[in-house]
Amino acid sequence: MFAQLALASLLATVPLARATPNVTAKVLPADCSSYPAYDAASNTAGPWIVQVVSSDNAAIEGFGDTSVYSISFNPSTDRKPSLRWGFITFPTRNDLAKNQMKCEDGILKGWVPSDLTDAGAPTSYQWTPLVLSVYPYDQPLMWKVDGSAPQVFEHYIGGQKQDGVFLGGYSTSTTWGLKYESANAGSSGQDYYYARLLGPNSADPVTGAPLNTNETTAFIKILA
Repeated sequence: MFAQLALASLLATVPLARATPNVTAKVLPADCSSYPAYDAASNTAGPWIVQVVSSDNAAIEGFGDTSVYSISFNPSTDRKPSLRWGFITFPTRNDLAKNQMKCEDGILKGWVPSDLTDAGAPTSYQWTPLVLSVYPYDQPLMWKVDGSAPQVFEHYIGGQKQDGVFLGGYSTSTTWGLKYESANAGSSGQDYYYARLLGPNSADPVTGAPLNTNETTAFIKILA
């Protein structure tokens, strides 16, 4: 009850920014030279973080990325919990530690945990490939799962190139849906915004709704 009231209060007080603008997205070549801070000698770009921009939700405009992980633990067979998979999210407070990313040998990677301690805390951070989920109606940026490589894009409005490089997919889509989620065991006790790529088949497969309840839209830009 209190959680529902808190969420209702949060949503009621969130200022809505201008709608995410209509842009022409131009997909860039699928190699690290398309990313900011590219070093040809090592064929890497970065590291950097990504941030929410042009968001419907002004309260998180400019916020950098964090992450949440799914926990697997069977007390009958497991000595300790393990990290099943993880996904890139955005915080409700921008003073939290961020997960850096980089491109290496043409692959987008995140500095993310690969295991959990006995107490369930994230550990064993390493550069891990990031992919888009195989489910078009639920496509966050994930690790430790099968999926398709995200793409990078330039944005144009009225033929005028916009500043920066943006993450997306489908060779055409750079719009993401963001939805508030309450803290859980895999979010280090922090509330967060779940982010999924919106594209040709991202509508709810049952209702056909293009956005979920209380879901807003934004672009995800590489901050470099």
